[in-house]
Amino acid sequence: MEKENNIEFQNIWENIFLPEQVYRITKKSSDPVIFFLLEGNIRFTINDTDVYTVDAGEMILLPEAIPCKIEALKRSSIMKCALSVESLLVKTKLMEELGFENTSHEKTIKKLPVSEIIGQFLLLLRKCMEQGLVSYYFFDLKRSELNLLLFACYEKKALAEFFQPVLSKDIQFKHFVLNNYLKVKSVQELAMLANYSASGFIKKFQKAFDESPYQWMQKQKAAKIQIDINRGVKSLQEIANEYKFSSYQHFSIFCKAMFGFPPTDIR
Repeated sequence: MEKENNIEFQNIWENIFLPEQVYRITKKSSDPVIFFLLEGNIRFTINDTDVYTVDAGEMILLPEAIPCKIEALKRSSIMKCALSVESLLVKTKLMEELGFENTSHEKTIKKLPVSEIIGQFLLLLRKCMEQGLVSYYFFDLKRSELNLLLFACYEKKALAEFFQPVLSKDIQFKHFVLNNYLKVKSVQELAMLANYSASGFIKKFQKAFDESPYQWMQKQKAAKIQIDINRGVKSLQEIANEYKFSSYQHFSIFCKAMFGFPPTDIR
């Protein structure tokens, strides 16, 4: 039996070099991932049944945290980006841009050639990473830049087919949540705004997002706080006040629970 090593993804962007070997991919979140193959030749096996071969100069999207094996048929260089479906929906209005209602519901994984512009973008990003630039804020900005480049470099039909595996029938519900969760103070208020009972909303939410509304809203809050801390524009006390923590101590406890470190250590 062929030996498998594990690859665990933890960051938004990762620069991966693979010798000829078989690897089992593990992921900590359910975010979709795009693999850009810069050099080499790889074979993905998804759910132990579906096989996709990717050549240098191609990209492929892995839609969710599903069992996946990757085999480097020869020495390969990969750039990986963990997409944020929430970011795509809010910043680029993916549903409207791609004409979701007219796309197929068949969840077939598609490949796309890496455009010259995106190839240059990836090479520059890889150089930054090799020089030790690992800021979360920088990586998040580069992910947003990738979103814009995708819409600039590919036709909508090609992108619609590429993103189809992550566009579920719950996308309109997700779109509503993303556009309204900051307007309310509680899950109950958001449920009322959506014309659901509290229990019905929670059930619908868990099906669409794979976690409870409370957990999801806490994560969204944490992500915004982390960006504000890393930007360094506002003082930590100002951030605590802006997010309505009753005291700086409670703010520090929240950061330690969500990130593993108090805000002073994060900054």
